[in-house]
Amino acid sequence: MRYVCGILFLIFIQTGTFSGTRAADRDELMQRRARAAKQFADGVLLLHAKSEIDSASDGYRVEPAFYYLSGIENLPGALLAIDGKSGESWLFVNSDKYFKTFGGNVVAGPGAQQELGIAHVVDWTELEWFLAEGARTGEKIYYQRSGPELPPNLATLTDNRAPAWIQVLQKKWPELRFEEAGQRLSSLMDVQSAEEQKALRAAAGATTKALIAGVRAIHPGATQRSVESVVESACWKEGAHGSAFWPWAMAGANSVFPKPFASMARYDHLESVMQAGDLVRLDVGCEWEHYQGDLGRTVPVCGHYSDEQREIWNAFVAAYRAGVGKLREGTTEDQVFDAWKAELLRHRDTVKSGLAKQAIESWSERKNVPYWQAHTTNLDAGYIDGAMRAGMTIDFEPIASIGGQGYYLEDMFLITKEGAEILTPGLPYSAEEIEAAMSGSKAQESQPHAAKP
Repeated sequence: MRYVCGILFLIFIQTGTFSGTRAADRDELMQRRARAAKQFADGVLLLHAKSEIDSASDGYRVEPAFYYLSGIENLPGALLAIDGKSGESWLFVNSDKYFKTFGGNVVAGPGAQQELGIAHVVDWTELEWFLAEGARTGEKIYYQRSGPELPPNLATLTDNRAPAWIQVLQKKWPELRFEEAGQRLSSLMDVQSAEEQKALRAAAGATTKALIAGVRAIHPGATQRSVESVVESACWKEGAHGSAFWPWAMAGANSVFPKPFASMARYDHLESVMQAGDLVRLDVGCEWEHYQGDLGRTVPVCGHYSDEQREIWNAFVAAYRAGVGKLREGTTEDQVFDAWKAELLRHRDTVKSGLAKQAIESWSERKNVPYWQAHTTNLDAGYIDGAMRAGMTIDFEPIASIGGQGYYLEDMFLITKEGAEILTPGLPYSAEEIEAAMSGSKAQESQPHAAKP
């Protein structure tokens, strides 16, 4: 998954009435908003649904936090405010004709309030009154950061990553105090309910099939984009809503971090032709009802690892399995790294190649593997805030490089009190297993040693 830096099932049909809503869904969403009110008890959490309509994408994708707290997947331009002091929520509905054309016409009023369990569903022009009332008392407004839209010398807030719409509000009401929501918002989504877990299991199942399809599409002369398109197609074939993020099939130098990040800001997505001798970072995820699958492997372009690559990779896998064995409630990311490091060092005297010895020495120091990580995965990817908790879905994702090649491995795990359940079973790990998977032959596939409940 792309390195992390930062809802349930209420569906609106185009006429603006509600379809398929269950009381349990509404109750759970109300509980989520109540937790958010407690998290931001000293102010107002203000979230904006995505306003841009992208005709080139497969569908509208609302912001994860907005969806998690509202349950609304199709309402362009709307704003959700959760008042931490009163505990009440407000949904400001965009009634502009442009957005109604695209199916975002939820009717404000008592009917929507009852159906959604939101105290106030009003026209978005009422936001002016709401913020003016807050300005009278110097209210604090929490927002989600975005990418910088203006240089610091033109921004109205000290944080130039505040969205432009927030900066407009700050200019109009300087009495309001604006503050980034940060990890406090992301952590609301960390632990999944039983219904969320069903969606994540389905996403994981589709993603395992998509990964194998991608593995088998890799060969000398293949382009990165051709492999990525196979993965995307496989997600749809398995019943998912396409990919959760555009796949990465980064070969050779493209797989060495931080270079893969450049793909997200390039029209060609770092497109290249795969060359024999190179390794591929295959990082894929299918989306299921907005929830994200996320896993990957390091794959040899020519179907076989060199002796040197094989030795490095198998030591990497052994360290990965040691880290997986530590996954459980109460474990921190640092403790997982300690297990990784101890297992790596155990191989120091058994590897033969100089590059493998160099990799072990380098990778056993955290400062030399800055992109090594474990992260949450749900509607989005996020940092693990403190110790792992039962009910979290996490990805263990060591990322390292040596000799101009990237090494990477990732699976999805459900954290429990006793251990961790792997949600992406049946996939290859060792060099021999991955080579067999590439050829389509059967090989004994061994799972990482995850403790299970």
